[in-house]
Amino acid sequence: MEFPFCKFDLIFRLVEESDAEFILSLRTDPVHARYLTHTDNNLQKQIEWIRAYKKREKKRQEYYFLFSDHDYQPLGVIRLYDITADTYTSGSWIIKPGCDEFVSIKSDLFISEFAASELKNKRCVFDVRKDNKKVLRFHKMFATITGEDELNYYFTIDEESVKRKVSFLISIIQPKT
Repeated sequence: MEFPFCKFDLIFRLVEESDAEFILSLRTDPVHARYLTHTDNNLQKQIEWIRAYKKREKKRQEYYFLFSDHDYQPLGVIRLYDITADTYTSGSWIIKPGCDEFVSIKSDLFISEFAASELKNKRCVFDVRKDNKKVLRFHKMFATITGEDELNYYFTIDEESVKRKVSFLISIIQPKT
């Protein structure tokens, strides 16, 4: 897949060092990042993290995407990591405050389709914070809870369930006329 890539009326590309300030603004927002792993509010650390990530990206071990609107205004980020022969993890998903809910649906559709076509992996594993009720409701529609701890529920979603999810979500963003 060549980037930038336009899909579902959004533009997706791989994260670059120049995105560090935008990513840091999302990840340190006390409201919107409350369900993500803590990030220090340190631009240099974020740049260094992206440099290290780019090495993993070259090895096809990880993919970190920034998505934007057609005016190239960044809207959010999402990442695939812990890629193995039969699984991958989707996470670090955060969207700029003020975006409509379709942006989250479209970014989830993209990441599902990217994983299916580019990684050829059968199963996605991920965690969701127990307090993140809205996201939990969404994922419970398609994925299976495999465990939990004090903070998280752990999910898996297989290839067949991903296909059902994609079909359902496309029907939401592209209703039949």
